[in-house]
Amino acid sequence: MTAPSRFAAALRVILISAAITAIPGLAHADWRKAETRHFVVYSNGFERDLRDYAIELERIDQLMRTYFALPEQQDDRKLPVYIVRNRTDLGIVAPELPERVAGFYSANFRDIRAVAIRAAGDETLRHEYGHHFMFRNFPGAYPAWFREGFAEFFSTATVSPAGRAAVGKTPFSSARVLNNLRWLPMEAVLGGPPNLQDGRETAAFYAQSWLLTHWTLTDPDRRGRMEKYLADTARGVAIDAALRTHFDMDAEQLGRTLRAYLDAGPRYAELDLGAASPALTTSALPDSADEVLLLDINARDGGPASQGPAVLDRARQAAERHPGDLLAQSMVARAELRWGDPAKAEQAVQPLLDADPTNVDLLLLMADARITAGDKLTDPEARERLYRQARGFLARAYEVDPAEHRVYQSIAYSRRFAPDYPTENDVELWRRAVAIAPEVASNRPVTAEAMLRHGLVDEAEQVILPIANDPHGRETPARIQRILTRIAEARAGAPAPAGSTD
Repeated sequence: MTAPSRFAAALRVILISAAITAIPGLAHADWRKAETRHFVVYSNGFERDLRDYAIELERIDQLMRTYFALPEQQDDRKLPVYIVRNRTDLGIVAPELPERVAGFYSANFRDIRAVAIRAAGDETLRHEYGHHFMFRNFPGAYPAWFREGFAEFFSTATVSPAGRAAVGKTPFSSARVLNNLRWLPMEAVLGGPPNLQDGRETAAFYAQSWLLTHWTLTDPDRRGRMEKYLADTARGVAIDAALRTHFDMDAEQLGRTLRAYLDAGPRYAELDLGAASPALTTSALPDSADEVLLLDINARDGGPASQGPAVLDRARQAAERHPGDLLAQSMVARAELRWGDPAKAEQAVQPLLDADPTNVDLLLLMADARITAGDKLTDPEARERLYRQARGFLARAYEVDPAEHRVYQSIAYSRRFAPDYPTENDVELWRRAVAIAPEVASNRPVTAEAMLRHGLVDEAEQVILPIANDPHGRETPARIQRILTRIAEARAGAPAPAGSTD
């Protein structure tokens, strides 16, 4: 490590520590939550604003379901959405986010949520929800441009109190970029993702992705052609060949077509959703939320190792000030699991679980503590003993909520050192975890690997392809490529199907 990089690393730790130390300054905030059919929205602002946010999100969900003619899913889990006050608050939640980022969506094996700065505008929140909606309802092998273009397309959607909805309006940022900055070659957009370190390239990629998605979704014929194009490219057909097959043009001609479409002024659609207001309830969070809620979100993500000591110290101090408080003790347990001592995590959780033995989150925390402790052991028998104890807590959680994806993934994860892993039951556990929470990308590689061990080549491919082109993906590209290579090799070595002449 060079001297400048050592300085940068030290400065980053100082800034993280300073941000975390500032948390007590939130003491006068008033955290509340609003629950609707599809969302749990948290905010430390005015209750009226919180209610407006929650109702708007619910109406946007209704708009998107109407636009795609999707039926309601009775077992849909509510998406937690956190509205924070400013960039400092967002920095506590996710210290490594670039300064220009005003919100994010995260779906990992610990938690699924969206976080946005209140002053950043509703477009950021709608963009992030667009990702969640796509991942849950249309999991597939989409290129980066379509993922981002889809989210941008719905970022400007609006629904009035009377139920008049508009979708497809031009984002101001996209209009500015498309009219004033140099466009990327369309082959670069189609073959993305962009270089996220280059601000101009990123801006052009997002704007052109929005325009291409708009051109696609607003015309039934083009939408049908694009569905076939995406299916072909997902199967490995070259981009240029797929464009010629389905649109009778190459990438350069597509660029000219989109410029003409922009010059003509992209139109937006209007729908009438009716004036009925979504059902909503609000409640106040405990006083401890002012001090610990943002830390709790941070600990759910795991965060960078460099922030561990600062977060853990602050978490322990906050928990001491709020003994017996569910939110504070759960928060410190998560911090202990990520950066501290699993035994201390259990000490924080056990009294709460004794008082509420059917609390699924507490049962999952206890299981996580046993699994984490087991992961630190080298003795196979001692490790397996802790894993079995964890599965006992997970069995209890299953009895309470059989639709909780974390139960299935945790049981399967605790089985990974077993001599017979993966059994057919292990594959089914991973399969169920992916089916319940298709947006959790981290479950897909391990699921595909387990399936390949049982020769389920086609199913493994269906599981892994949706994350193969994710521009924000956290999964290691090399691991995904190894899985895709194994799938290709399995196909190449497989006997031809009955009746085949190949």
